Amino acid sequence: MSLRHFLERYIVPGLVIQAVIVGGGYATGRELVEFFVSKGPATGLLGMIITAALFSAGSMIAFELARRHRTFDYKSFCAVYLGRFGSTIFELGYFCSLLLVLAVISAAAAKLLAEMFGSPELMNATVFLIVVAALVFFGNRVIERLISAWSVLFYATYLTMFLFVWSKFGDTMTASIDAEPIRWGTAIVNGVSYTGYNISVLPILIFVARHFTSRSEALIAGALAGPLVLLPGFAFLLALSAFYPQIVSAPLPVSVVLEQLDIAWMSTVVQLVILGALFKTGAGLLHGLNERVARTYVDKGESMPPWLRPAIAVGAMVIAAYFATTIGLIDLIGRGYRYSSAFFLIVFLLPLLTRGAWLVLREQRAT
Repeated sequence: MSLRHFLERYIVPGLVIQAVIVGGGYATGRELVEFFVSKGPATGLLGMIITAALFSAGSMIAFELARRHRTFDYKSFCAVYLGRFGSTIFELGYFCSLLLVLAVISAAAAKLLAEMFGSPELMNATVFLIVVAALVFFGNRVIERLISAWSVLFYATYLTMFLFVWSKFGDTMTASIDAEPIRWGTAIVNGVSYTGYNISVLPILIFVARHFTSRSEALIAGALAGPLVLLPGFAFLLALSAFYPQIVSAPLPVSVVLEQLDIAWMSTVVQLVILGALFKTGAGLLHGLNERVARTYVDKGESMPPWLRPAIAVGAMVIAAYFATTIGLIDLIGRGYRYSSAFFLIVFLLPLLTRGAWLVLREQRAT
């Protein structure tokens, strides 16, 4: 197998998922603080390990189901193991979740651009909306390549930031992690909760499974997805731990880390990488929505008009920008993500790990 095929089969699927999940909360540190660091750094690390394991399990099942049934949009994929009614319920929840995530990344982008250039947040949100809508105009391959390339840059940047924090605040980081005992119950609850919310992107990004040609490819890529999704999060969580508990109340925790490091070029690079992460998260989610609409046209024997892709993106982003400016980043993540997590745990993850796994095993015996 060539390097290109190896990356396409085993690495790109995890990178695409990681890239979309790394949005307003993950990249800025607000999600990691809310779900993990605020419970104590050591407990947070355990919670993140639980999240990675659940993500791998869910991805293995989802990739194999999609490969086996050739379902590469979320509506037809969910129908395989949820049925028509269940897939409709998922879709309703997804629309609400989509607006929530877009609101979070719009709020984060507006604040970040304001910090970088001193521009008004309303203008920043408008610019963000226009760029995301433009990205959505392109097809699967362009978006996959863009997202994967930016993911590699994201890995390198956050690893570098972690190394700088370790060299300057290593003793403080270690002391913070050792200061409180691990609370297993809290780690499990928050690890499962974080998984429930974020793993809902799997059906949206299921188009990545079209590359798989065998069961082993789907299962290996799924197993790698968990570590690929959470690896930058582990490094970032450790860096945030050096400033615990002060970091808990910061709207943009990454800004606190950069201020403490006081390295001008590092701040610029991290801010640009986060901005790119926000753009690609919005583009990835809206692309998944467009693939669902495109499937409707295909089922009717028609083609989706090119103008409709950016039109859908603009409409969704306008609604999300309204929520972003009226609710605020902390409340969006602290409250909205919790409700969304409970919904997808019940409607998506539990059926995937039970009936979905049963279907995979049954189909394996049939062959």
